Amino acid sequence: MNIDAVVARAVATLPSAAADRFAYEPLEVMRADLSLTVTAVERLAGSRDDGGACDGVSFLEDGVVLYAPTESSRRENFTLAHELGHWLVEHTPGLYDWIIDQPDPGPLLETVCDRIAQRLLLPSSLLDSTLPPRTTLRAHHLVDLYNATQASRPVCAIALAQKLPNLGAVVLINRYTRSVSHSSIRPDPDEGWPRVYPWRGQTLSPTHPMLTLAAGATTSKRVRWTTPWGMYADFYADLFGETNRVIAILSAIDLWGVDAFHAQQQREFDTRPLLTGYCCDADFEIRQYPCSGCQGPTCPRCGRCRCDRQAEREARCAGCFMMFASYLLEDGRCEDCR
Repeated sequence: MNIDAVVARAVATLPSAAADRFAYEPLEVMRADLSLTVTAVERLAGSRDDGGACDGVSFLEDGVVLYAPTESSRRENFTLAHELGHWLVEHTPGLYDWIIDQPDPGPLLETVCDRIAQRLLLPSSLLDSTLPPRTTLRAHHLVDLYNATQASRPVCAIALAQKLPNLGAVVLINRYTRSVSHSSIRPDPDEGWPRVYPWRGQTLSPTHPMLTLAAGATTSKRVRWTTPWGMYADFYADLFGETNRVIAILSAIDLWGVDAFHAQQQREFDTRPLLTGYCCDADFEIRQYPCSGCQGPTCPRCGRCRCDRQAEREARCAGCFMMFASYLLEDGRCEDCR
């Protein structure tokens, strides 16, 4: 299974009539068709730790969605569609388990929900009519798509990212805060997620060349992206400047003829070993480094390794203070101390 299959399965869970109506009446679909409690609140107390959409919060077990109403119906619709994405992932068998087994489950979950939102608000047929196949993507295409549809800029970014032929991203950068307000990642088809990628909340330096682009201007160049933890990687970029933001399409390959000669670029991907295990009544696979004690994986459901599970089955004798299996103790004491 891959991210495209996950999104397709999640959207297929939604009744076709509800999916067709969602772009025009999202609140009605969520409340009437899906029996969700959807409530507007003027101020949300928190946001997701993994950089998810901060205009909405879901309490999936209770079927409750809270969202911050906005003046732009496009942004509000995206928030509702993104939160519905979380609900669909939770209610489609196997999807959540697959996501949490991946190297970066937090950003991946948010990306899946973003793509679900895009599928509901900007169907592929409308995208193809605006951007015919084999069109070389340009940053200004996001504005073209925004003007031709009722989709928000993040939804347009999500749609464009899926058009990238290889590793890359479509990024919206706020000029005033110098931070990423939205980022849609296109993982490498073979290697998966890179170690370095732009993500919401990351901040650019005041002198970063992407921020110097004038409003209305466009350019293509090589840029260096640096993460908050000090890692960096070079990308080819096509940029379009707006008054309040810069739109950037980043690509690991040169889509725009920036360089005459293309040197081989070494790019780091997540290389943690794929481990298998059994816990919580299920077999699982997870990409992580093994525990230094038991040399095994931690369960993606409960977060425990074999050491943790064994420790929970043992208790300390109140007499000799040795560790024993819990069933060998009576009144807190081992056989020798009773």
